[in-house]
Amino acid sequence: MKRAGRIVLVLTLACLPAGCPPVRDTVNRSDEGGGGVVSDSVTLSGCLNPAAATKTRPRMQSATETYPYTIVAQSDETGEVYRTQTDAAGEFELVIPPEEVGHSFVVTILGPDGRAVGPVVVDTDSTGHEGVTGLKMTRAADLGSIDLPEYPGKTPVTPGPDSDTEELADPTIATRLTDGGAPLGVACVGKGAEAGTTATRTTGAVDADRDGLIDLFDADDDGDGVMDDLDKGDDWTGVPRDIHVSFFMNLKVGAEDAPTYYAGTGTEIADALGRQTVITFEVMTEPHATRAITRAYLRETPGPAYLSEATLLHGGPSATRWRNTGYAFTRESDRFDAFVVPHTVMNAGDTFTLVVEFDDGSSVELARMINYVFKSIPALVQYGAPGALNLFDITDPAANGRPNAPLRFDASGDLVLVFRPPPDETGAPITGTAYAFGVFFNDADGRQLNNDIDSAATWPTPIPHWAEHQGTSYRLTASDLGPLSAEGTYTVTLPAGIFVEQVTLTDGTTAPVASYKIDIAAEVPTGNAAVMLTFARQ
Repeated sequence: MKRAGRIVLVLTLACLPAGCPPVRDTVNRSDEGGGGVVSDSVTLSGCLNPAAATKTRPRMQSATETYPYTIVAQSDETGEVYRTQTDAAGEFELVIPPEEVGHSFVVTILGPDGRAVGPVVVDTDSTGHEGVTGLKMTRAADLGSIDLPEYPGKTPVTPGPDSDTEELADPTIATRLTDGGAPLGVACVGKGAEAGTTATRTTGAVDADRDGLIDLFDADDDGDGVMDDLDKGDDWTGVPRDIHVSFFMNLKVGAEDAPTYYAGTGTEIADALGRQTVITFEVMTEPHATRAITRAYLRETPGPAYLSEATLLHGGPSATRWRNTGYAFTRESDRFDAFVVPHTVMNAGDTFTLVVEFDDGSSVELARMINYVFKSIPALVQYGAPGALNLFDITDPAANGRPNAPLRFDASGDLVLVFRPPPDETGAPITGTAYAFGVFFNDADGRQLNNDIDSAATWPTPIPHWAEHQGTSYRLTASDLGPLSAEGTYTVTLPAGIFVEQVTLTDGTTAPVASYKIDIAAEVPTGNAAVMLTFARQ
C-alpha cells in the first residue's frame, strides 16, 4: 500500500506506572525536506479505518473535526516506547531506530480519548484462546488497512488483509483471549478477576500478565489482583529525574451532600460525582534540577472527551472552562498546577497527556492512565462508646453530622466508628486501601484551629497512629484494619486522648474546642474518597 510522503516529527516521553521500563524520544522523518530516514532504521506503517469504531468513543470523528489516533510500539527487548499519530486519512508511519531493528514489539492502538482500543493481534493459535501480539521488526512492516472493532474489548484489532506482517509474528509474546478473540485486558483496563493470572512472563519487557495490555495501559500490570495504585503507589518511572509529576483525585463530601451517596439513584450519584470530584494536576522540578519549567498543559487529545467541558475549581463565578485557557497549569511558587472539576463520572482507564516545557527549549510529553477511581464515599453506620453504639441516620435533623446537628459522644472515652467502604464500579466493597481519620478542631464560633495548633504541646504523650505522618490525622493501613465484617463494615476505635477539651497554640496560648470535624477517608496514592462529619462532646 503506497502512501504519499510527508513530514512527521514526534518527540514523546511516555510516563509509565511504577515498575515499567524507560521510554525514549522518537523522531520520524520522511524524505520530504528532512534529509531522509536514519540509515538502517525500519518503518512500521498502516492505515486505520476509524469510522468502524463509533459505539464506545464519544470523542470520535465528527462531520466538522477529525481527531488522530495514537500508535504505540513497545520493544520487548529494551522496554522503550515509540509513538506517532495518524494523519487525517488515518495513515501512520513510525520509524524504528537501527538499534531496535530485529527486536519484537507489541503495537497498541489508542483512541482519541487516550484509551486503548487494543493491541494488534497478528496471529491466533489453533485453540482460539491465545493470540500473538509480538511483531519482530526485522524489516519494514505494513499493517495494512486496519478496521477497528466496533466494540473494543469484544473483538480484536488485527492487521488488514493487505498487510505484509504474517511471517513477522513472534509467538513468544502472546495474550490470553476472550471467546470473541479480544485480549482479556482491554475491556477491563487490565484489572479484575478476568484479567488476573499467576502465570506471568519470566522474560521480556512487555505485558507481564499476558492480558494484551502493555504495562503503560494496564491497571494491574502483574495480574495479581492488586491494582498498581495499591501495590506500587504513585512512583512513576519514565519521568525525567529532574521533575516530579502528580495527578490526584479528591472526592470529599460534607454531611450536607452525603445523603445522595447513601440513598440517591444512579443518576443522582453520577451527577454528584461529576460536580464533587476534583482532579489535581501538578508538576514541579526536583531540587537538583538544572532547568526550570516555563509552561505545563494538557493536550485535549489523546485525552478523555469530558476535558472540553471541565472547569477550573477556582475559576470564579463563571466557572471557567479549562479549555479556554488551553488546558494550562497555573504557575505557583514551587510548582505548576491545576484543580479541575470534570462534570462527569471519571472511569478507570481515562488517560491524560501532559506537556512540560523548560527554559532551555526542551520539552517532554507524559501520558498517565488512571487506574483507580472512587465512585462513592465511605458510609458511617454506627458511632459512639465501645459497647454502646448509636445508629447513624444521615437524614436525622438532630444528629446528621452537620455543624448545627453534630454527632455527640462521650469524649472521656474512645470513639468507635463503624463504616462501610466505598464500592467499586461493580458494587463490590473496595478493600486494600489505607484510611485516614483527619480531625479538625473548631472553636465556639466554628473557626478551625488546626493551622495554629502546637501538636507537641497539645499531645505531649505520643498516641500510636496519631499525627505521625501528616497533620492531625489518625492513619491505619489495610492490614491494620483487617478483613471486612460479615456485614461488610470496618470498625475503628479512635483513642480518647485525641479529643482534648482545649488545644495549645503556637503562640503559647490555649483555645477551647467546641466541636471536631472528622474526615473518614479511604486513601490511595492517586486519590481519596471521604465523608466529613461534625462531632461534639455530650
